[in-house]
Formats: sequence, structure tokens, C-alpha cells
Amino acid sequence: MGCLKPITISFEEMYEQYHKLVYQIGYRIIRDAALAEDILQETFLKAFKKCHSVEDESKIGSWLSSIAARTAIDFLRKEKRLNETIVEDIEPWKHQDIRLELVENEVEALILKTELKKCILSLPDSQQEVMILRIQYGMKESEIAEKLQLNPATVKTRIYRARKYLREIIELEFSA
Repeated sequence: MGCLKPITISFEEMYEQYHKLVYQIGYRIIRDAALAEDILQETFLKAFKKCHSVEDESKIGSWLSSIAARTAIDFLRKEKRLNETIVEDIEPWKHQDIRLELVENEVEALILKTELKKCILSLPDSQQEVMILRIQYGMKESEIAEKLQLNPATVKTRIYRARKYLREIIELEFSA
């Protein structure tokens, strides 16, 4: 994947660059603007305490996204515990459990999607082009071949090689 580069971004630049993303993640999970602000603050507080542990600047967005998602989920769990102690009837909270599970799955998918986009951008241009058309735009191999004026077999080969490379990268990421 390449060698690690020391981070050169200041904490203020990190905040400026990623605060909107962190807020959006918090809001998508919590669905409350005030709590999303709290999640934003809590996320950057945690990040400030651990920013020395980031070794690769290209992964800061994913790292912050992960912190924000986990912080938001923690907020949901805390809110659920507080509400359960107040309310006698537990039945309505079954829906909260389902929502929390769905939110956790959505967050994991969002993080994976972010990582996948980064990996796709590391592909050679020819493979990157076909994968973006395939994944982002949902085009079929024949449509890609027509749009790019390529032989369908060429498109198929590029997709195969790109998937093979992406699979190797993802296996390396998750085995580490």
C-alpha cells in the first residue's frame, strides 16, 4: 500500500478539514442537531488526546469517522440506559435496539465505503475508471465498454484485476 508518511497537518487544520464530516456522521446516527454538536466536540476531544497515534495522514478521515460513529453509538446507548431507568414499560425500547443495530451496520458500511473509495483511487487510471463506473454508477460491463469505447473483454479484465487488487488491500488492512 505504500510507506507510512508522518502527519504534517495541525490539529486546527484537521478540525477545519473534517468537522463537517464528523458532524454529519453524528447527525445521521443521532438525528438531533444539538447532540450531533456534542458528538462533534467529543470526537475532536478524543482525537486531540490520541492524534499522536496517527501514523498515516491519508487515514485521518477514516480514523475520525470511526471515532465519530462510535461516539454517536455510545450516546445512543447512554440515552437508552437513561430512558430505560425512567420508563416502566420496556416494550417501546425494542424498537430502539433494532434502530441501534441498524445504525451500527450503517456506520460500518459507511466506514467500509470510505475505505473502498480510497483504495479505488489508488488503482491505475484505467482500472479506476471502470470501477467507478461499475460501483458508483452501477453500469454493466457492456455499458462501460460502450461508454469508454473499449472491447468488452478489456473492461472485464480491468474489473477483474481491480477487484483482485482491492481484495488484497482489504485483506491486508483487516489482517493487520
